[in-house]
Amino acid sequence: MASLYKTALAVCLLGHYGLQTEAAATITYKFTPVDVDDAGYLAANLVRNGKLPVHISTVEKAESIVTALTNKVKSRTATKNESDVSDGACDELVKQDEVKDIFHYTFDYEEGLDYSKLLQKALDAGLEVFKETQNQNKWETIWQDGDGANLAYLLGANSTTIGCVIGQCTTKTNQAPSRETPDGSTTGKAVLFCELKPAADKGKAPFDDEYFNGLIARTAKLADMTEEDLKAPSNDGTAAAAAPTILAAGFVAVLSALSV
Repeated sequence: MASLYKTALAVCLLGHYGLQTEAAATITYKFTPVDVDDAGYLAANLVRNGKLPVHISTVEKAESIVTALTNKVKSRTATKNESDVSDGACDELVKQDEVKDIFHYTFDYEEGLDYSKLLQKALDAGLEVFKETQNQNKWETIWQDGDGANLAYLLGANSTTIGCVIGQCTTKTNQAPSRETPDGSTTGKAVLFCELKPAADKGKAPFDDEYFNGLIARTAKLADMTEEDLKAPSNDGTAAAAAPTILAAGFVAVLSALSV
């Protein structure tokens, strides 16, 4: 009889241990890098200069930036208890150092990505922040807003090179062999990262007043633009924007006129 009790106790302990193991399952999130093709870089330049009366610098793809950025992106990981997993789990990867302060836009990943539509969404979101009355000439405030900072970074007037990569959010379930998933199971979410150099100064105006006026007045959509729309207006062959520091002058002039 004693032997029977011992056997039953052992079975119970094994069962309890097994349940603990199942409960201890964790999920590791990471980014799987996906290359950005030429259409992505064209779209980025169209955001900056497409059909605008005043231009800032064109940004050229730099392989060195792409390589370094790819390494940063694929090194991001986050592990959570299975019970704590939420739809925003992949966003935690973006909050980590080295990638949180560059351009990053989260989207639902699908094959045949349309970069014009993707960057149009980021552009529209940023412009909403730019146009808000309480943000006029308050670049420190704009940079504190995620959408505002994204667009301000992408439109740095002095940036000349760019590197982009997509981080496709993937998962792996650990510590529970009966439910372990293959490395690289996709979540459906992805993030477009772009790093520009020289980078715009955080907290400061990234461009001048004249460029700003043209930017907020532009109604053409990126999807309707081509590479031809990057050409400077014929009446301004040197359409590079002036130093960003003079942006405040336009707002001061407007405020002065209103106060008269």
